[in-house]
Amino acid sequence: MLKAFQFTSFARIHFRPGGIQKLGKEIRNIGGRKILLVTDKGVKTSGLLEKAVEPLEKEAIPYVIFDEVEPNPSLETVEKAFELLKKEGCDSLVGIGGGSSIDTAKGVGIMATNPDPLVKYEGADKLVSPPLPLVAVPTTAGTGSEVTGAAVITDKSRKYKVSMRSPLMIPRVALLDPELLCTLPPPVLAATGMDALTHAYEAFVSTVTNPICEALAYDSIRLIGQNLRRFYANPDNVEAAGSMMLASTMAGIAFFNGRVGIVHAMAHPLGGFFNIPHGVANAILLPHCMDFTRIAVPERFARIAEAMGEDIWGVSTEEASFKATESVRALMDDIRIPEGLAQVGANREAFDAMARDAVESRIHLTTPRKTSYEDIMALYEAAY
Repeated sequence: MLKAFQFTSFARIHFRPGGIQKLGKEIRNIGGRKILLVTDKGVKTSGLLEKAVEPLEKEAIPYVIFDEVEPNPSLETVEKAFELLKKEGCDSLVGIGGGSSIDTAKGVGIMATNPDPLVKYEGADKLVSPPLPLVAVPTTAGTGSEVTGAAVITDKSRKYKVSMRSPLMIPRVALLDPELLCTLPPPVLAATGMDALTHAYEAFVSTVTNPICEALAYDSIRLIGQNLRRFYANPDNVEAAGSMMLASTMAGIAFFNGRVGIVHAMAHPLGGFFNIPHGVANAILLPHCMDFTRIAVPERFARIAEAMGEDIWGVSTEEASFKATESVRALMDDIRIPEGLAQVGANREAFDAMARDAVESRIHLTTPRKTSYEDIMALYEAAY
């Protein structure tokens, strides 16, 4: 029997190779008169920022650039970008880059229309007013932030990631141009692709998922299984890039509605304590958390194996369920994901504090296997 559910998706998605040329028209459509472009140094040095500026100049739209976004962006960075927005009198935002840039732009938009401080909006549905209009232009295929009403900003003083969530935060437009992915270095491409896979996986097995989330998540897993290796091998492969971009966006819509789980609960502290890139943290944790969760929903894992391209014909559900994690580990080997947390700078001494943060976040509560502090400690150890 189907359960009642609610599904939210407000962003207008524009998918097109070369679609960055439509950015000026999209700004006009949302009524933007002066734009703050929020990005990072990597996007600027790659030449992608110039591709965003050109259509703005063509439409004679004034703009200001903030290019100081870092991985795991901090509250201080959001505040600095907000001060520039106020000083320049910008009324709309463009976030161009990975999830860090788009999340920073979301934070700036919140600060522009809601009382300080930003941390008071941690959690779900805390906004007083809608943020400034935002057009999101992803240059990675991973976070799905271009279609979610979620943002994660690091509070350095607490070594803690502040997660905010509201449908009001969903960007007005998600401008998907797969040609923007061609400058990604292979390690970033691999990590962001695994981030998308984690989103799709957690939305698919979540205890609060629904049929629409399931369909989006399943097809996202299928596209990643078919295309991440090809994209990693050749970032100029526009077909593979486009498939990965669609997979990331679909997973973003799925997890905003179906939620994430234990992988994200554990990954956020790794960013807060050690500044480990979010996609890398998710990727290293993913197979261990899958091993832990599998016994709760083996039939879901059998379907994940099928989506990843495994042959499960004539095999029992239990046997097929093992193939899900096996296929993920094989993919990780092929795209050279680091084998453990020790390789990326994590320290065992922080595991206790990180596990307590993970439990406090409550993000793990939608995982289909009941998860305790002791379980999380054991998983950190297994992934080390």
